[in-house]
Amino acid sequence: MFEFIGNHSSQITVIFAVGAGVFAFIKWLDARNQELKDKRYERYVQHIHILSGSKDSKDVRISMTAQITAAWLLLEYSEYYDITLKIFDNPDLERMADKPWQEFVLPQVKKVIEEIKSRS
Repeated sequence: MFEFIGNHSSQITVIFAVGAGVFAFIKWLDARNQELKDKRYERYVQHIHILSGSKDSKDVRISMTAQITAAWLLLEYSEYYDITLKIFDNPDLERMADKPWQEFVLPQVKKVIEEIKSRS
């Protein structure tokens, strides 16, 4: 056994080095995929904030166009369709919003909800 190791030490070293490199690459790939998932979730949440009219500061007003755009961009997040439906397929939604939002944004949200239901 020791003779075999001694005779093939350079090959064994290469095999271990390649194995370690593959392992490191797989760990990096896993970490990168998790990072991309986290960023994608953050973008989804940003669209929800925009759609709901949440403001980062009192001086910033979110336009209706930005809210409508955010509604339609939710279609890009199929992995969150269930939660999107739970949030926006809500009969109380009309009562929670002001009149301009109800008039301009809500109809678009309802169309997005119907599109999500047709895709699910």
